[in-house]
Amino acid sequence: MKRAAGLVLMGLASLCIQAKKSPPAVPAYLAAPAEALASPASRRVALGLFGHFDDDSTIAGTLNLLVRNGWEVHIAWITTAGGVGGIYGEPEQRMAEAKKAAAAVGIPPERQHYLGFPDHGAVDHLPEAVDKVTELIKEVRPSLVITCAYEGGHTDHDATPLAAYVASKRADFKFAHFEVPTYNTSGPKIMPYRMNQFIKAWGKWEYVRLDRQGYKVRKEVRRHCYKSQWFFMVPEGLIGGWRHLTGKGEPIRALPNYDFTKPPHPGKLLWQRGPGIKTGESFDYWRNAVLKLPEFQAKD
Repeated sequence: MKRAAGLVLMGLASLCIQAKKSPPAVPAYLAAPAEALASPASRRVALGLFGHFDDDSTIAGTLNLLVRNGWEVHIAWITTAGGVGGIYGEPEQRMAEAKKAAAAVGIPPERQHYLGFPDHGAVDHLPEAVDKVTELIKEVRPSLVITCAYEGGHTDHDATPLAAYVASKRADFKFAHFEVPTYNTSGPKIMPYRMNQFIKAWGKWEYVRLDRQGYKVRKEVRRHCYKSQWFFMVPEGLIGGWRHLTGKGEPIRALPNYDFTKPPHPGKLLWQRGPGIKTGESFDYWRNAVLKLPEFQAKD
């Protein structure tokens, strides 16, 4: 009898340990639209598409949550990042950091994709970059794609939602498209700069609340992987830490119905203000590149 009771207690203890280790479910607002489009229904594949090595730090905990829930998670970067002088780091260093970050999230090397366009150069190579993203999406066949937001912070960032949008028109399957904020100048004139905050005019968003493991991964990526980008990682860490303490998490929302030929918010965009992106350029620099894509050309 005592032995049976002991076995029961051991079994209960084992179940408790397993329950403790089980990750929380992926929130329904993120998982349900993607799962509804998956083909076959059991195939859960996600792609994170970013402009630079370090943009993924804003959503690392969520990507890790997908991995721990059994999703096949891929990650891709449009540019090499770095190599433009100043404090941005060199491409080899930045790529090594990206590989370390992807490993920390739980994404193996065969699911990491480096598209190789020059830093600050996505717009100058926009048709080719969009073609490469489309090829990748057709190859991976994700039901969930997460990109940077269209917010005018950096043209390389803005190229990611644009490229995924065009890919959705060219592919023979559908996927749910979500975006994450990096930085923009959509705030009031007295202080227009916003970091890791969405442009409010484009609608509401959700927060993916991280468990202890997810937040640990987010900190690992920010503190120990993208060391060359400490000047972004420090404020991002403060913002993310406060959100974690207040029970929020990582902001995310379904891609709004953007018109990519128009600015995402009134006033000067951050990439126009600089420093070091396209300081002083007219919005036509972006618009003219977008209009070269067949999907944005007037039909006769």
